[in-house]
Parts: sequence; structure tokens; C-alpha cells
Amino acid sequence: MSFKKILCFGSLNPDLIYFVDEIPKKGDDIRSSNSLIRAGGTAINCAEKIVLWNKSVHVRGNSIGKDPLGEYLVNHLKSKNINHHDLIINKDVTPTCSIFVDKTGERTIVSSGYQKSSWNNFDDINSYDSLMLDRYSIEFVKEDLIEIQKNKNLFVSQAGYEHKIDYKLDFLTVSKDEITVNEANDLVDSKTVRYILLTSSNLPARLISLEGAIEIVPPDFKTINANGAGDTTAAYIAAFGVEDLIPNIKKACAAGAIVAGTNDEPTIEKIEEIAELVEVKPR
Repeated sequence: MSFKKILCFGSLNPDLIYFVDEIPKKGDDIRSSNSLIRAGGTAINCAEKIVLWNKSVHVRGNSIGKDPLGEYLVNHLKSKNINHHDLIINKDVTPTCSIFVDKTGERTIVSSGYQKSSWNNFDDINSYDSLMLDRYSIEFVKEDLIEIQKNKNLFVSQAGYEHKIDYKLDFLTVSKDEITVNEANDLVDSKTVRYILLTSSNLPARLISLEGAIEIVPPDFKTINANGAGDTTAAYIAAFGVEDLIPNIKKACAAGAIVAGTNDEPTIEKIEEIAELVEVKPR
């Protein structure tokens, strides 16, 4: 299966990234070895990859401001040919995300501004065949998710886990740091979530469903920068679904590994090459 029209719904913000030897302790005054600004937020991170795979993708989520950071995001979306005509652009301040990346590639994230933002709705959701949510948006749109459940032809996936999931999901991509195995099993056993992919930067991923569990072992890449790796894995599932389950799970994990462990773009050709190195083991 390959979806034709995909909506990435969630956080929209510039990422302010700082590369440090180690995360500062309370009261520390440290210097970063390098820093950069990039368009980020889960909705943008995923949409960037989906458009790279020649898919029609739209973004919605929190409002952005008529300020330099908001203009930066709009210009970036235009340059990437990501459809953003539904975005709310108002006088609010554009939210930001400060990301501290240590020498092992692990991240510490400080997000700011979402609570004061306005949020898009799900008008014309029936025109999409795949919806990808992020964990940050759930508390602001949870009531709308009940209405979405009526669309049986919509594939609904989510990246990350923060708020209680009491709505139906076809697929959840989540870090092992965000959810316990017992919590994941409960969501699957209750048929709230059909598939859950537990990811880790340094350990094999685990796919959990009512059919059982399997381990997915990606290539032994050293993590350079895990920023966006989990979103890339989630984006692949949102774009290609799970009808061809094992091959697509291998490719999704390969896409995340490419982002975390190399400086290459996760093109379809590169994903297919690296997916050949991904091992699948029953648990």
C-alpha cells in the first residue's frame, strides 16, 4: 500500500540546535561547539521526508506568528513544496524548540510556546487517506479525534506518546523512553492501537501487535545526531502503511537509521539499500 494524500498534523517550529560535550548541570555556564537553526517540529520533519519520497503531503498544527521565525518556517515550506495553505498565521509568537545534542548524539529538548497557540481543525479530513499525528498536539485536538474515528478509510498513525491514548490508532511509533512495554501491550491488547513500534537509538526496535512481537535490528551505525530519526521512521509508515508489514517496517527503521547515523538523505534508493541490512527476529 502507498498513500496518495497525507496530512502531517502537529508541532510546527524552528529548531534551535546546540552541540555540546555534555548536558549542563544546574547552574552551569557552558559553550556549544556548534549551533544551527532549522525548520522543525514533528509535522514539518515528517512532511520533509514524505515529499522527498514524491508524495502529496500537507501540514497543519499550531499557529505561527507574523514574526521572523514564522516567516522563516513559511519560506522553508515553500522551498520544499510542502502544502501549507491551511496554516494559522496570526499575531502570536512562533513556538520554538531548543535541542541540546551531546557527544553521543543523544538529545535534550526544551519546547516553548504551544500553550498560547491556536490549533488547526480537521476540516476536509475525508479528502486524505493517511493522517499522522504527533504527541504534542493531542491535548489540543483530542475531542476532534473522536469524529475522525468515523472515517474507516483513513489510516491514522502517531509519532510519540505523552497523553493517554483512548482513541483508535492504526500505528504508533514511540521511543522506549516514552512508554513501558507493559503500557504498549495494554494498548494493543485493548485493540486501541493495532501496531506499536518501540524504537531506540542504541537498541533493536520492537514491533508489538496481537500477532506477537518481533525485534528489528538496524545496521550498526554510530549515532551522530538522533534529531529527526524517530520522525523519519514514523513518516515512512504514514506514507506507505503496513499492508506489506515486514518489508515496510524494515524500510521505516532503515530510514531512521540513515538519519541518525549518516549525513545522507533517506531517499527511496538509499532506504531500500539499507533495509537489506536490517534483521528481523521473532521474540
